Amino acid sequence: MKTWKVLIADDEYIIREGIRSSVNWEDYNMEVVAESEDGEEAVELAIKHKIDVLLIDLNMPIMNGIAAMKQIKGELPDCRMIVISGYDDFQYAQEAIRLQVKDYLLKPINPTQLISILTEVKMQLEQERKEDQYWQQASRQMKKNRQQLSNRFFLDWMEDMLDDEEVKDQLQFLGLPPTEPVSLIMIKWLDDEPGFHLFDEQRDKQQAELIRQLLEKAVDKYVSAIFMEDTNWISIFVWDQTSTDLALHLEGLIEKEWSLHVYARQVELESGDVPSVYGATKQEINKYMQLSPLVKQSIQHIRNHYDDSQLTLERIAESLHVSSVYLSKMIKQEVGVSYVKIVTQIRVQAAEKLLKTTDLSIREIAERVGYDSQHYFSTAFRKLTGMPPKQFRQNCIQISNGTKTW
Repeated sequence: MKTWKVLIADDEYIIREGIRSSVNWEDYNMEVVAESEDGEEAVELAIKHKIDVLLIDLNMPIMNGIAAMKQIKGELPDCRMIVISGYDDFQYAQEAIRLQVKDYLLKPINPTQLISILTEVKMQLEQERKEDQYWQQASRQMKKNRQQLSNRFFLDWMEDMLDDEEVKDQLQFLGLPPTEPVSLIMIKWLDDEPGFHLFDEQRDKQQAELIRQLLEKAVDKYVSAIFMEDTNWISIFVWDQTSTDLALHLEGLIEKEWSLHVYARQVELESGDVPSVYGATKQEINKYMQLSPLVKQSIQHIRNHYDDSQLTLERIAESLHVSSVYLSKMIKQEVGVSYVKIVTQIRVQAAEKLLKTTDLSIREIAERVGYDSQHYFSTAFRKLTGMPPKQFRQNCIQISNGTKTW
């Protein structure tokens, strides 16, 4: 059991000795660790010993009791203070009350009254200690179970089972901003040894946890939360603007660490539409994972090199050792759109991100996403989004000024 540290501060030795000898301190789990005969020394000793209880006279040399208490309170806010003074002065009492003193006793001290006060102080200190221990334990448990609580919340949210107020409350409970995230990065991987994971569920869980830890470290500079829906699915909700190639970067980190086929997709989130965007992105990734290795490699090549204005179907086909005619046929057959359409979609998506998050000119953005001609870029952008790049940027500014905060 904790022993509470007591300091007696009075300029008269006989008073200090009288206080010390009139109480059996062990009965209250207390120990007089120091005595002081002036206010300045009282402050020094209180801080040195980190006292729990202070008995102090107001009329002290060098520094009076009120000034000493102010300094001690600043350093030791939980210290219990009992004023002992020969001054029956209402102003002193008022000041002492402002400092949240436990009691105000006049000399000569009544031992019975002092013991009564110490008994109450002991009960309060022990009660607060129990409460601190409880909250520390609760905090440790919360930290330990935070990922499970977070997963449960995001699962309910993505299944559209929560109203706006519940989402806001639970985000705050998890220490996240009470606003909707601005983007979602969804990652799925498949083991390169088909069927092996079916016989080792524990291995899959351990691998998923290691990947989660890797990703958590990789995005720690952003305000974000990780949602693990399954042993080969991880979603990252981000509240900050990120680089345009963050998804590819995370993809590369996982592939470098493990022999897995990984696909990461980053999408912007619109206000009030998080669950539906999540569902649509999940469908898109599942569809991608069902593609043939040849088509997957083609799409991956485009994602990695879309900013190259000289990127052509012929170059990709050559790198994959197939004919461009065969590759074009396979892409159209499996994805449902042409090679050119895929390149345009990826470039426009990258341009949208730059229009939202940077002040780059339209020409600079066109060049960054692989277009030599600003006019050709604007035409392709308008055809896909229904508006020119300049109008898209203006709309984004208007939307961001009305960001949903519930």
